[in-house]
Amino acid sequence: MATASTHASTHARPSRRTVTRTVAWTVPVVAASAAVPAYAASCTPLTGASFASWSGTVSNGGLDYVQTYTPPSGASAAPITMRIAASYTGFVKAGSEGGNGPSLYDVYDPVGGTGKPGLGLIQSVTRRMDRPAPGRNARGAYTFSFSKPVSNLVLTFTDIDQTAGDFRDRAELDGSWTEVARGSGVSGAGTQTSPWAGGAAYSDSSSGAGNVTVRFAGPLTSFTLTYWNAETSWSGVDRNQAVFVTDVSFDYQPC
Repeated sequence: MATASTHASTHARPSRRTVTRTVAWTVPVVAASAAVPAYAASCTPLTGASFASWSGTVSNGGLDYVQTYTPPSGASAAPITMRIAASYTGFVKAGSEGGNGPSLYDVYDPVGGTGKPGLGLIQSVTRRMDRPAPGRNARGAYTFSFSKPVSNLVLTFTDIDQTAGDFRDRAELDGSWTEVARGSGVSGAGTQTSPWAGGAAYSDSSSGAGNVTVRFAGPLTSFTLTYWNAETSWSGVDRNQAVFVTDVSFDYQPC
């Protein structure tokens, strides 16, 4: 999708057509064993962990996003961290094409007709408009990694769509996963040879036509989403494109 914003979190978002944007310590062995946390002693699997909101931190020059899930009080479980690391190949960059548009990990609320907030994966082609479009030779790779192995990982990517002369979203997912649901406007298998593609321009906030929900049975610690623009000619508008991540849930062994 195309998008622009000057805010990290946006509500009532306008249409795509109107926007551009340890501490080390030592103790006696006996004392250390007596202080073992409850979760280390019981190690009961935690189910149904989720990121209901996006309140993480951005680092590494804006390329990394980190968010920690903290179990509810009494769950006897250690926290778990999810990191997204962005890298780019060819004529593409993080965030918007112009200097006043959105940043890579801007949050929008709601997304994809879910009524929930989504974390943006926002990028733009940078090659001159009078040169041939780069296609997959200009792509972003977003590697999601977890500090502990997770199972039953379910997440939704929203707003896979297209606008002629601007962007044609293509998305590929590695690893072993199954497709749980997809919007009516999405085609393809989510692989390099058959990437997900959108058939039209959808409302990024209210339409689920560009959504795909997947499940990784796991256990796993990482996977990568590859994202690129398949448009072959430019109309002169910005070439911002974005998909959003929402509804992330998983199970994990807390120790």
